[in-house]
Amino acid sequence: MVAKPFYRNLFGLGIFCLFSVQVFSQSFSSVQKIIERRFPAIEGKVVFEKLNISGLDSATYFVKNGQLHIAASTTSAASYALYDYVKKYCHSSLSHTGDNVQIPKVLPATKTKIGVHAAYPLRYALNYCTYNYTMSFWNWQQWERELDWMALNGVNLMLAPIGTEAVWQRTLEQLSFSDKEIRDFIPGPAFNAWWQMGNLEGWGGPVSDAMINHWTSLQKKILARMKALGIEPVVQGFVGIVPSALKRHFPEADIINQGNWCGFQRPNVLAAKDSLFKKVANLYYKNFKLLYGGDFKYLGGDLFHEGGKTSAINLAEEGKLVQQNMQQNFPGATWVLQGWQDNPKAKMMTELNPKLTLIIDLLGDRTETWLQRNQYGNFPWIWSTISNFGGKTTTGGTLLRVLTEPKKAERIFGKKCTLQGTGIIPEGIENNAIIYQWTLDGAWEKTVPSIQNKLADFVTSRYGENNKDLNEAWQYLLQTIYNGREPGIQGGQGGYESIFCARPDTNFIATTSCCGPTRLWFDPELLVQAALHLSKVAGQFKGVGSFQYDLVDTWRQVINLKARDVYALLMEAYRKNDVLAFEKNKENFNRLLLLQDRWLGTNENFRVGKWLNEAKNLLPDGADKKLCELNARTQITYWGPNDSRTMLHEYANKEWQGILKDLYYRQWQQFFMYAEAKMEGKRISYPDFFTIEKRWSELQNEYTVIPQGDAEAMLPQLIKLSGYSFDLGNEKEVDFFHDK
Repeated sequence: MVAKPFYRNLFGLGIFCLFSVQVFSQSFSSVQKIIERRFPAIEGKVVFEKLNISGLDSATYFVKNGQLHIAASTTSAASYALYDYVKKYCHSSLSHTGDNVQIPKVLPATKTKIGVHAAYPLRYALNYCTYNYTMSFWNWQQWERELDWMALNGVNLMLAPIGTEAVWQRTLEQLSFSDKEIRDFIPGPAFNAWWQMGNLEGWGGPVSDAMINHWTSLQKKILARMKALGIEPVVQGFVGIVPSALKRHFPEADIINQGNWCGFQRPNVLAAKDSLFKKVANLYYKNFKLLYGGDFKYLGGDLFHEGGKTSAINLAEEGKLVQQNMQQNFPGATWVLQGWQDNPKAKMMTELNPKLTLIIDLLGDRTETWLQRNQYGNFPWIWSTISNFGGKTTTGGTLLRVLTEPKKAERIFGKKCTLQGTGIIPEGIENNAIIYQWTLDGAWEKTVPSIQNKLADFVTSRYGENNKDLNEAWQYLLQTIYNGREPGIQGGQGGYESIFCARPDTNFIATTSCCGPTRLWFDPELLVQAALHLSKVAGQFKGVGSFQYDLVDTWRQVINLKARDVYALLMEAYRKNDVLAFEKNKENFNRLLLLQDRWLGTNENFRVGKWLNEAKNLLPDGADKKLCELNARTQITYWGPNDSRTMLHEYANKEWQGILKDLYYRQWQQFFMYAEAKMEGKRISYPDFFTIEKRWSELQNEYTVIPQGDAEAMLPQLIKLSGYSFDLGNEKEVDFFHDK
């Protein structure tokens, strides 16, 4: 063998090294893209290295010579390590309720190498409902931001049901359904979630081909980005939920009518033992693969969600056959089921393969279903928190349970613990930033952290610094809205709802929606203190979106709690037939409602125009715009169906500027006219609030998303309202009630 010249060996070694760096760089290129999009100040200052270890996701990071070095075993670990550094050392953060990104030019030193190591294999995100109460009308830019946020928070498993509409459209065409039958099955853009969960069909439609194509295109982008970021999607599997019209086409098939859900006709269930099941399933999965590919490891889909009829079904056999069919189409895939009420039914689980099943325990922050059901029969499961219901503008949660419950499960079950991770399952996600961050952090914490240390870190990253007033404000928030220590302490779902958004009544209004909390679980005076402490430092955080959101949101809750006190006085005056007292308190209530409308108008996140303009801008065609806006307005008012007896009205109520003045204020005026007439002994019909809401939902008047007014200038009036007085140093004060 002839020896090669030395310089040629060097040349070859150089090529090898260059190639190695390129391969390595490409493996974390998606994280570099996150840096470009979200943290451009550190672009070119982050170096990634592959950490070759087995087991749970791990990463380390340190700063040397002005560069951040991250060594990670997976893309998810690399993303989480990046964000851990950004939060703890750059004092910056992203959230659904405002950002704070103020990264210094010179990267802060870490002194030592910092390690982040997953405590569980899975970090899960999203509820079917999130896709409607928050994401109904999101464009790709919004989804791109969301997926970046998910990756940075370590999420590696996420529900991804968008685009199922096209799968069903193709499948039903192949089963000889008419175009009308297909569109009678597929719902409108604000109601897909309850269709996929088997609660309703067609409501909010009919949708156009353009809308179905939009969902398909969007899903392809979402799935591609999820893959790049190391997030496994949970796509919609076929579990036997079929159009009620299928019975007309196949009258001999074993198709079970599922009755009604909240006034809606539920889709039927096709028994898995029937030969038609395999035919429909094979068509469904074939079309799914043609549209989105066949490389999926997780399939979602629940039978008998919130009811349904099971008496004619052998549940054990049904579950076994559904799962077997999934395996035939996606070998090795895991069936993901929601742990909600009595779902998944215990009998249906008896023949399931635990190695191919995953239960999402939805209400871990409020119940201990995982304990009562013995880890769902010792199946793999994920501890999760809902925290928000209906996407309502309510804030609250059980912060202590978020930190302690997963570790409690480990302590109780020991080596037999089948817990696989933590997850966030909000019905609406544009709220409660601290709940979501801490829940996902919990999957990277081996032990229960100090709540005070964790809170200090959170405040610093959320606002860019921590000080006495910020700390005091959050101590009060911990004692109030985030103080739901025990399961069911609130007496209902989610945070305490606004009296303004309730349908007026001469009887005591315990809750605005059908399922909201029926009593306040904290001293409202403590919440006033939180608002006051935030107000004291408002001038220091004018350009910090997260602070501005929290300032408006905290005072929002103070105002509507004040209004509840006034409402109680109103009803007392009504019962005593005290006309003068009623008139006085009516005026006070009206002033508070209009004050709330103006206060919320200072922040785009609390303007109804944001939601409605998202809907109208989703698609270019005029008919699609009209349908989307109708869906958007309907969802946040009477919800559906078109029946005055609907129990779902106000389930997704929003305390937003615009709807407060144009809908809720009008309802209250109608109510006051009624009450005053009754006190005078006149015969008068009770106001038809359903019709008022329905008419508003059908309007097409414009609402702007542009903030109006100056929140800081309005604070003196709010402080006066609270009963306290101190000088903020404002040069300009505004009279809320008369200033134009």
